[in-house]
Amino acid sequence: MPHVLIYVIQLTHLTIVKLGGSVITHKESSPPRINIANLNRITKELQTYRGELIIVLGGGAHGHQAAQLYGYADSNSPKELLLRGIPPIRHNMSKLALSVETSLNKIGIPAIVIPPFCFVTLKNGIIQDFPTDTIKRSLDNGLVVITHGDVCFDEERTASILSGDTIAVFLAKQMNAKSIFIGTDVDGVLDDNPKLNPAAKHIPIINRENKEIILSKTGPSTNTDVTGGMMKKVNELLEIAGIDREIIIFNLTIPDHLKLLLQSEPITCTRIQS
Repeated sequence: MPHVLIYVIQLTHLTIVKLGGSVITHKESSPPRINIANLNRITKELQTYRGELIIVLGGGAHGHQAAQLYGYADSNSPKELLLRGIPPIRHNMSKLALSVETSLNKIGIPAIVIPPFCFVTLKNGIIQDFPTDTIKRSLDNGLVVITHGDVCFDEERTASILSGDTIAVFLAKQMNAKSIFIGTDVDGVLDDNPKLNPAAKHIPIINRENKEIILSKTGPSTNTDVTGGMMKKVNELLEIAGIDREIIIFNLTIPDHLKLLLQSEPITCTRIQS
């Protein structure tokens, strides 16, 4: 009889893990390519975790390139151009999500994809309606939920991009997540772009008192990004910072960093506090 891995979750502690698009895709590759080596490593690091888990995918090459091409970075883009962009963006993000789902299920993690396009409505780029019943029911029944940055219909702009970071923050607030781990390709937040300035200094803690001076020094992304980059990421995370909530931005390209975080072990990272 074949050996079957039984995956049993503990329904006591919801964790949200954001897999940065620059880590799970080759972000400068055109056409988009998934970073299979990183993806396989990351899924193995998730294998031992037994709490409730939502995995949020950044778009990387699969989301940002098509979004840029079809005018989603420009608020004045015509309706016709935005509508033409929906199928390629959805196709690319569906391929990425399916790859993550397949990788997780292959090692015994019962993961399912719930794409925002099917049920989220925006208004001027802001979440207007985001029902969470299916996500909650999936978690209650022992499933790991995968969702992702996506294009969604917008009541004012025809369609807009909903970023993975915004999704992570929204779900953390709505579902009272206790841990939010944001995986990127750098060691958290630095005072300059480390890809342009090797001497950039790591910032261990950001809170409401020091955020303005820190964000004024934070460098821009070197990649195509239509979702606002690190500054928007930190501002959104500060909105949900609290005493009983752990929020960390960390380097997901470093092996075992995610595994250590899930085991409550210390790593180099940036903590977002109230």
